[in-house]
Amino acid sequence: MEKIIEAVLALIPFGKWLELIGLNKETSAILSLIVTATLGYVVVKGLKSFQKWRDVVKAAKDLKPEFDYFSIKDLSRIFIQTKATRVSPNRFDNPDEAYKHGWNPYALIDYMLKTSFNEKVESEKFYLVLADSGMGKTAFMVNLYLKNYSIYNFFSRNKYAMTLLRFQSPDKNKPVDILERLKSIKQEDIKNTILLLDGLDEDPFIISRDSAVSDEEAFNKRIDQIVSATRIYKDVVITCRTQYFPQQETDAYELHVRKPDGKGMYKLQKYYIFPFSDSDIQKYLDRKYGVFRFWNTEKKKSAQLIAKDNKSLLARPMLMNYIDYLVEENNIYTCTSQVYHVLIEKWLKREADKWKSEAEKKAFIDNLRKLSMSVALEIYHNWRSDGKLSIPKNRAKEIADEYNITLSADEVHGKSLLTCDAYLNWKFAHKSILEYFIAKQAAEDTGFAVKLQFAGMNMTRKFCSEFGLSSLIESNYVLIRGDEFTMGSPKHEVDRSDNETEHQVKLSDYYLCKYAVTVADFKRFAEEIGYTTDAETAGSSSVFDGKAWNKKVGINWRHGVSESLRSAGEYNHPVLHVSWNDAVAYAGWLSLQTGKSFRLPTEAEWEYACRAGKGEPFSTGENLTTDQANYDGNYPYNGNRKGVFRGTTIACDALEPNALGLYNMHGNVWEWCSDRYGDKYYDECKAKGIVENPVGPETGSLRVLRGGSWFNYARICRSAYRDGDSPDYRSDDAGFRLAFVP
Repeated sequence: MEKIIEAVLALIPFGKWLELIGLNKETSAILSLIVTATLGYVVVKGLKSFQKWRDVVKAAKDLKPEFDYFSIKDLSRIFIQTKATRVSPNRFDNPDEAYKHGWNPYALIDYMLKTSFNEKVESEKFYLVLADSGMGKTAFMVNLYLKNYSIYNFFSRNKYAMTLLRFQSPDKNKPVDILERLKSIKQEDIKNTILLLDGLDEDPFIISRDSAVSDEEAFNKRIDQIVSATRIYKDVVITCRTQYFPQQETDAYELHVRKPDGKGMYKLQKYYIFPFSDSDIQKYLDRKYGVFRFWNTEKKKSAQLIAKDNKSLLARPMLMNYIDYLVEENNIYTCTSQVYHVLIEKWLKREADKWKSEAEKKAFIDNLRKLSMSVALEIYHNWRSDGKLSIPKNRAKEIADEYNITLSADEVHGKSLLTCDAYLNWKFAHKSILEYFIAKQAAEDTGFAVKLQFAGMNMTRKFCSEFGLSSLIESNYVLIRGDEFTMGSPKHEVDRSDNETEHQVKLSDYYLCKYAVTVADFKRFAEEIGYTTDAETAGSSSVFDGKAWNKKVGINWRHGVSESLRSAGEYNHPVLHVSWNDAVAYAGWLSLQTGKSFRLPTEAEWEYACRAGKGEPFSTGENLTTDQANYDGNYPYNGNRKGVFRGTTIACDALEPNALGLYNMHGNVWEWCSDRYGDKYYDECKAKGIVENPVGPETGSLRVLRGGSWFNYARICRSAYRDGDSPDYRSDDAGFRLAFVP
């Protein structure tokens, strides 16, 4: 041991100095090792920081004006390696399930640099990197670029030139199409250049500006243009939101592109970015708060608890960037819109700190919130008209002046949600922030909601769904092409009823809402005009208590199953305790709001839409599982396997839609139809041959109910099953959806 100590002291000269101040050899040796290790750590850390700074400075110079120094620094400061696979994680409800199913996503940057870009056989040229909003697509591209030119990749045998461009033009005042910007690259360098194109979903030309051209046609045309302009490059990587390729999440997406020499085809290969895993979230928090920074201990613990309770939401890197805001609130979040609400409210309060009095702060917060909404609406209209995701500085100033707010680029900081670019065009720090404000406007303004368009705004659709908006939004209605079909059930269908006689029906075109009318929809109507429902007039509604149906006093549309008041988290569930009369009144109100003739669907329209082209008992075929519909899974159809019994409603957009894009036509809630109910009505129709656009019997005291509910057995949820009740009947298992004729 003494020899080891002597060797250490001889190797580290200042160990002898420690002996001179009175320390013994053992202590001097130990302290020498600690000091040396610390100095070594500091030196290595310093060199890494310097190298990273150098890489960022060089990249900022090379990538100008697409990216500036601060944006590159921000995107690389706390970067967790992007992971991906060839299969979308969106097929699962939350990230944990994807990891639990044994998927092992790989580090995408390393994989591309070592494998994708360096194949001996040139068979893959185009790579499509897909992910939802806020999943780090831009951060991936910037860090891929940095890694390619970093010292760690210096000795790579096959290092190629790399160019990074954004589909959104850097100069919003004079936008230049990316196809034009590509022409500035030297032709002699192209064959050895890897081209990175970020944000296909933000391309101004990706959605149609011509009413005669559909968004799908515009998208396909744009893809053709991009491929034609880039196929001569060595490799091309394109990032885009997953929602532009929804049909590809379960199938392999391969775009075949002819090679420049005409010999053979390239395939566009897809990669899906995976959300943060538990270990990724921990790595992020370690880098943000440090491992040994004791002054951050409490913050880090709070962040870890929030991440644990909300990992399905915070698996988005963009939201993790704002973890400090969430730490201050320490709430439990059940949906994404709640997280965004906190982020925005915390931002508003922080911006108001510059004011001294509480009255001034309150006024500033109110004005900044209104300003943000006005800017969002302006950008939304710009996006719809010319593809811009910003507003020019002069227009921004005009809006700011209306609310007595000074917009200054000098005050923009890393956590600001409203920011500006190098040309002083104002925009939101992330597109999803913009989409949240648009959804909020829809939740508050019926006229705006009715005309809201979701093209290129998938997060707006998600937020609107969480806010419970369904029947108010015109784009939520599906055009059902009329045709002739067989209505009713064949005699061999298991559990059929005598009132389901098969007969031929011919329908004209009509529109039907994808969703049942939600609590939020009905709340808007009832509160706006002071409407009193039949349940409120009578003072009661029917509730199932587990054994029998009973009239319960004080129950109305504000309540859910089993007398419970609806929480805000259930505003996107179908409204209950509404009668046929209430449904007709709601349709009349919405018609006045929109100028369209909304109504309940006829029984024939309802069944045709429910079947979605299927002649079997269900739109899903011969069986219906509780993964496909919300019913009492203890009583499956025709002896099939049992499922779950949820005992309550589910969100209107939960589970998969049928082939026509309609949600929960089987189960969840009974749905009122416009027709009177008649047991023998189908027999009368059959005797007539083919009936066109039938509207039900001319007389009768009952109204048709269809679809079954959360409470019923699977057999009652069949497409052909019929029931009826009085127009003032209301219960905790009946709702409605709307239709209109173009």
